[in-house]
Amino acid sequence: MKRILYGTTNEKGFILPTVLLFITVIFLLLFHATSVYRNQMLMTNMLMEQTKIETLFQASRELLINEMENSRIFIDHTFYELPHGDVEVYAKKINEELCQVIFTITTDSNSVKSIVYPLSLYGLLD
Repeated sequence: MKRILYGTTNEKGFILPTVLLFITVIFLLLFHATSVYRNQMLMTNMLMEQTKIETLFQASRELLINEMENSRIFIDHTFYELPHGDVEVYAKKINEELCQVIFTITTDSNSVKSIVYPLSLYGLLD
């Protein structure tokens, strides 16, 4: 006599619920993986943008310090066009040895950030 599998002879068998559960778990894992990938891409883009902003800040700060050292005069406003964006610089003297510098940074992807930086004038304007 032939043996017949229980799951294939009965409509209320255990194969369909097992397959549905397995497919549901696969879809949940797939959706979770795509969500994690999307978040990783967003965080990477934000990190790249922050790196551009920090690079523009450091480059424009050094350019401003070099200009003040070379010209021996206080520069209260200037504008720099750099490869990854533009930087507008406003400086205000607090006293003879200290000034407050505001860097307004616009990246090539139109992110705008303002950074307030205290700059020591000691040795720059002698």
